[in-house]
Amino acid sequence: MTAPLLLAPLPKHVVEACDLSLAQATKVAEAIVDTTGLAHAFEFSLTARTGAPRQVSWRTLLVVFLTAGIRGGDMHLTLVQKVAAEMLRDGLLPAKVSYCQLWDNLDHFTTAMDAGTVVSAHNHEFDVNRVTGELADCPAGCTGGRTITRELFAALLLQASAFPAGIHPSTTVFALDSTDKETWAARRSWDNLPDIDRSSGAVHPKDEGEKVESHDSFTTPGWPLLGYDGRAQHTVDTDAREGYRSGKNLRRKEVFIGFDEHIVTQVPEFGAGELPHTALSLVTAPAGSDKAAAGILALDALRNVGYEVCELLSDRGYTYLAAEKWANALRARGVKQTFDLHKNQRAVRPGPVMGSIWVDGGLFSDALPQHLRNLPGFRLGISLEDKIALQAKYNERIPYSFVPFGEVGTARGTQRWRGPALRRLVRCVNNPESMRLGYDRPTTSCKAAYTEPTTGKTVVPCGCSKTVTVSFDDYARERQDELFGTTDWAASYGRRTAIEALNSELRTHRGMNFRRDWCRVRGAARTHALVTFGLVGVNVRMLRDWYTMRGQADPWMVAIGDTTDPDFSAIHARRTPPPRKRALHVRVTIGDIPRRTEPRRRYPLVAKHHRDAANIPVPAEPDAAAANRDTTADTPPDQPG
Repeated sequence: MTAPLLLAPLPKHVVEACDLSLAQATKVAEAIVDTTGLAHAFEFSLTARTGAPRQVSWRTLLVVFLTAGIRGGDMHLTLVQKVAAEMLRDGLLPAKVSYCQLWDNLDHFTTAMDAGTVVSAHNHEFDVNRVTGELADCPAGCTGGRTITRELFAALLLQASAFPAGIHPSTTVFALDSTDKETWAARRSWDNLPDIDRSSGAVHPKDEGEKVESHDSFTTPGWPLLGYDGRAQHTVDTDAREGYRSGKNLRRKEVFIGFDEHIVTQVPEFGAGELPHTALSLVTAPAGSDKAAAGILALDALRNVGYEVCELLSDRGYTYLAAEKWANALRARGVKQTFDLHKNQRAVRPGPVMGSIWVDGGLFSDALPQHLRNLPGFRLGISLEDKIALQAKYNERIPYSFVPFGEVGTARGTQRWRGPALRRLVRCVNNPESMRLGYDRPTTSCKAAYTEPTTGKTVVPCGCSKTVTVSFDDYARERQDELFGTTDWAASYGRRTAIEALNSELRTHRGMNFRRDWCRVRGAARTHALVTFGLVGVNVRMLRDWYTMRGQADPWMVAIGDTTDPDFSAIHARRTPPPRKRALHVRVTIGDIPRRTEPRRRYPLVAKHHRDAANIPVPAEPDAAAANRDTTADTPPDQPG
């Protein structure tokens, strides 16, 4: 019975053979804590200089929390204390850590971070003028005095866990999304329609005709309370609020009470190879609060720990918000974005000059044919063949588009755009040079230029040969570098599945699952700290599995000098694995663009050897069709053989 199991390929998710031992997890946790410098910051900011010395150091406490996160499972403080007891038993801790010490210190440093009293430690002695009492400036190279916010706290730990010694970020593109975390406190009342924060333009799903699974409103005496932010407080958790969570597994969108966890992960550069999708930034905000503010906090935390962020991929929960709160805030930070458009954003609007129009966030000449102006969106569940055919229609818009060129006028907030005839993409009667191009370029139906009889000025009615100056504020919410719907746009936006995959790992496969009782604390600060420790553990375990599945050594074992790992390639003796599928953004760069528009033949949902055994007939083909048939399409991708 063991031979078939040994021949099976490595599982996609949790690999039991790759689990970390307690000693390995402790060493990894110690390396992460020492890399971040948080123990020194807590010691510098939170340790009293008088009275009895601390019984347990901040470094030891952080190592215990991180070890529990790396080992996986729920982050109950009772379970964390059990991990500490096991570490003490195995000689991995210098002193006993009690439940009260865990609770008191968790409350201590989370409260202090929210109060802004935690700062990074200085690496030098202070020089004080004995006469004036003034403190001398820090020497060059000192990083002390930086305020440690809860977002920076999470970014430092997540960065240290995602990039062991010798590994550095190799991308400037990141993906952002939020997932729900219910509060542990019991609900005391319920609003059928939550009072979400609408200051940035967020709307209730029911206002757009979306069905939401929600109970009828009910209250108990004295509830709901009026929270500190002016919103309804339905539990004794003063930070938890009502919000919406997306429908999954055939369930509709629901109302929940708790927090939105905004998480950022890395994605490959356009055309680059695959990367492990680890969590790099975390912001915990009350459910239903301003997503734009939380997303900007997550982005700034990335930049504060040294990441270069050039592009951000996010869903319509962020990009549909007011331009001044989201799109303009990203542009001010030099970050471009690729995103899907809401149905209300897809429209034809007048352009900045005569002969130009805005279509789905892109600037076009009005020579754009009518049949290409109002194309349908990519509905949920669309087949691959229909998706490719629809992308081909959007690609037909490209020759008629304006594109930015020249330097950006940051002082004036403008950018120059060139028309399609100037780029030699179309043949237009108002540009004689373009009419000498080959007939492989589309010929526009533009009216010829004419002279205004009253003024005597020449009027060019089309925009094909015009150069226009566009303000950053013109349809800033809908604009993006890639034209919406095209193959290049689909390839770029398709990389956002990285954050969806990470959320799936967190909620289903990695021991976190964000159940209501995954952690039993109240308040956004304490919840944020425990979720951070859990994400650190997920990063470590995902890196271990990601490299093991590719036949490489676990980088964390290399970093801590551990050589006890067996040869996993020998334990999991693979059959010859099928080649990994290339991502669409990689296929586009090498010219392997999917062009299939005909539907694939349908086959019974049974394996090939079962079909042969059952003598299931295969439809006959004419000889000519059989000779020209693509044999690689015979076997559906989800069936062997």
